[in-house]
Amino acid sequence: MMHIGHIADSLGYTQGLKPSQWTALRYFASANASQRTVSAFADFHATTRGAASQMVEVLVNKELLTRVPVPEDRRVVQLHPTARALDLLQHDPMKDFAAVIAALPPNDQYHLAETLTRVLRGLLAKRQAA
Repeated sequence: MMHIGHIADSLGYTQGLKPSQWTALRYFASANASQRTVSAFADFHATTRGAASQMVEVLVNKELLTRVPVPEDRRVVQLHPTARALDLLQHDPMKDFAAVIAALPPNDQYHLAETLTRVLRGLLAKRQAA
């Protein structure tokens, strides 16, 4: 399991980005408008607001995210992927990982998803209890 995670993680060091930056781009490209905030990303990524803010700053500086103020609430700033980010996501390194899983027989895909869901829930429960 650790070896698979290591290989999947190493796929993310491409196009001048780190795996966590790819995660952020995927998040902001797929989140609905109200969830395209630093706080929502921090919750999704299970990190602090400060760490999420630093990641967003890097992606803004790389011109992969833009800040868009919300007219109805000046305190809220949404983050949107730029055209360059959307182009990068067409070459998302996780597509290779997903293709390997997609090549599995459907029954194997189902059991893999079911098993990994149980593992994830168990780990999250232990994390919350700590």
